[in-house]
Amino acid sequence: MYLRYFGFEDYPFAVTPDPAFLYLSESHREALAHLLYGAGEHGGFVSLIGEVGTGKTTLIRAVLDSELADLDIALCWNPQLEVREFVASICDELGVINGRDPMASLKSLTDRLNAHLLKAHAANRRTVLIVDEAQNLSRDVLEQLRLLTNLETHRHKLLRIILVGQPELGDLLARHDLRQLSQRITARFVLKPLNTAETRAYVQHRLACANGPQHLFTSTATVGLRAVTGGVPRLINMVCERALMGAYAHNHSQIGVATVLRAAYECLPPRYLRLIRGGRRMALPTGLLAAGIAVVLLAWLPDIPLTSAAEKTSDTAPAIESESKPVVDSASNENTPDPSAGDDTPDQSVAGQDADAPAPDRTTSSESEGDDDAGAGDSEPQQDKRAQPQAGQPDTTGAGGASSPHEHPGQDTLPKGNAKMSQLLRLWGVFGADVQSQCERLRIGDLRCLDDDSSLAIVARYNRPALVTLEVDGQRQTVLLTALGDEKATIVGSDGTRDITRRALEAHWGGRVRIVWRADAGVRLIRPGSVGSAVVWLRNRLDRIDGKNPEARAGRASPVYDAALGQRLRAFQAQQGLTDDGLAGPRTQMMLNGAVASPGTPSLGTVENG
Repeated sequence: MYLRYFGFEDYPFAVTPDPAFLYLSESHREALAHLLYGAGEHGGFVSLIGEVGTGKTTLIRAVLDSELADLDIALCWNPQLEVREFVASICDELGVINGRDPMASLKSLTDRLNAHLLKAHAANRRTVLIVDEAQNLSRDVLEQLRLLTNLETHRHKLLRIILVGQPELGDLLARHDLRQLSQRITARFVLKPLNTAETRAYVQHRLACANGPQHLFTSTATVGLRAVTGGVPRLINMVCERALMGAYAHNHSQIGVATVLRAAYECLPPRYLRLIRGGRRMALPTGLLAAGIAVVLLAWLPDIPLTSAAEKTSDTAPAIESESKPVVDSASNENTPDPSAGDDTPDQSVAGQDADAPAPDRTTSSESEGDDDAGAGDSEPQQDKRAQPQAGQPDTTGAGGASSPHEHPGQDTLPKGNAKMSQLLRLWGVFGADVQSQCERLRIGDLRCLDDDSSLAIVARYNRPALVTLEVDGQRQTVLLTALGDEKATIVGSDGTRDITRRALEAHWGGRVRIVWRADAGVRLIRPGSVGSAVVWLRNRLDRIDGKNPEARAGRASPVYDAALGQRLRAFQAQQGLTDDGLAGPRTQMMLNGAVASPGTPSLGTVENG
């Protein structure tokens, strides 16, 4: 319902445990490390405990999707079984004969399981049993698990066991009659809810995974979200899903604290609403009263300092980025929102910034997906109509022909009128008068648009045609840059093409740039701790840049963004003039794509000298 309105490609806050949307907070990263340790060569008996909805099952699915080499996993989702049924389910998962035979005795099943484990060990394969909802295991089944840990060689356990459950599991393992089992657990970890900063980063991560704008929730909205949900991811998803529906219904482009509190009141169980209702049903306030609630919520959370309105940074005009200054690459957005948002007006000082990215200079726009494409001639918003890429040679010229270059062009030597987004999209094989002209809302297959403030040197490194703003005789004009050489450049307006000198282009450079790029990774931001196919894409792309063939790699590429991958990415970013922060946002992904030739991707052509 709201996907088209906000430009999402998927539902960002579905409650199903999809590992593609996994956000690794510090606690979740440690929990995943414990699970991988339990499945590793020296793993043994590991327990992972967490409250309801904290993401335990999602972590399990992330391990399953990792497709670790030489690993067989038996997964038990329903632990409320008798002893024989439990062992039979393990045999079923591992493909052991007679796992479903109702006549097979417990001893027969155990013997066959032992034989299978010995055979797997001889083939250098590890076997892991993961039990979810382990707090529901009976004492007899837990005792059987202890006996299964006796299946071992002189040096290795044949069966590695991971118990995942709610806090009641800890109470169960602490029982005196289960002390033998408890002593065999070699690693224990308690998964914690998200704090306020992690809640903000979690929301932005989910929005980015759905290929939507990350600025939707204001800073005070995420503070209120943390307060009413306790930082539990499942509850956060429920409230955010409801808040998106509410914003869509009221035609808001921004979600503030009032919308979040209203959504929480409508969808959360009563015990979670103690912060926003006082024992009787009431309508949630809006406007100034909602802002007062936000202040109270801020005061209740000691890790978020209170600031007055005078301390908030005011909006300033973006300055032209210096060529020598590194470019900050994140997936944040600081464009001005729709003022019709009413009580959901964002806090511009912090809204939309990535939690892990360095704070950009306030006089320079940070990485943006482009909320506003309101350049000259494109000020009217249009409905989000999708056009499919079509084959064919694009025609970016208008009625006029090429003229000779000028060292200091005026209005009479530039193309007449302003270039349009449709002219840029033709270079990508996208035609049609109704294509989306607003940069942020551009969703055509895997094509996206970056609205940025960059120097000409950075645009040259992107090596992509771009809509750029020039300042000529006190006027701002949008032209399409299609070719760039050491001395000359080719620009296109609404009426034709002109060649000008590169020096003249730099002299009239206005700073604003809109570039279409291909989101091959499928997400807008790849960061340390990310897990999934986007990380595999990043590894493969860096391998190709280094002259390696990813297809010749022994085994599968790791889907986890680890320290070694971060070091490689930071080195690439520093080489390209980006901030070496290890965050692969649109800028970094664009340069990763440009570093290796990609068929069907237009580039800045060169202009012959002379």
